[in-house]
Amino acid sequence: MTAKKTAKINFAQAFRELEQITAWFESEAQTDLDEGLKKFERGLALASLLKARLGEVEQKVQEIKKQYAIE
Repeated sequence: MTAKKTAKINFAQAFRELEQITAWFESEAQTDLDEGLKKFERGLALASLLKARLGEVEQKVQEIKKQYAIE
């Protein structure tokens, strides 16, 4: 995944959506298998995007630390 693609996501919004999906699965009220499958797929996509974005930020932090000789 490129930096341009993950930079376009709103991290906070994507994280909230992932939390909502998690809460849906944790609730006892959900029983719709098809809806669950859709939410599962969306949750994995969001998790992948968030993980990639965190990796980019971590890399940028390392670059900044090197720039200022902080280890």
